[in-house]
Amino acid sequence: MIIRPIPKRLLIHTIEYEEFVRDGSFGDEHAPVETISFVLVQPKSELKRDSNGEEVQTKGTIFLDAVNTPKFKPLKEKSKIRFKGTDYRVIACEALYALNPDVPHHYEVSVV
Repeated sequence: MIIRPIPKRLLIHTIEYEEFVRDGSFGDEHAPVETISFVLVQPKSELKRDSNGEEVQTKGTIFLDAVNTPKFKPLKEKSKIRFKGTDYRVIACEALYALNPDVPHHYEVSVV
């Protein structure tokens, strides 16, 4: 059984990512902006529960593929993402595995 990567032709978007570093005395601190290409951004409206058990409305899901997204890595919660002039915040990053138990097939990142 072969599980193929998400085809590169479907990974049509590019995002700007500012990774959350820590809570600072003047607000959240973030790493410098990094561009991540070959991702898929799907607008989506869904209720989820955050780590405190409160419901949050997600505004979209971003897909990163292990093979075809060059900067493939988990995106940290509380990080910032800019896509098409709109700012989002990462609320969850789920690793989805296929046949390799050590490397995820792709990440699904929920943003608000």
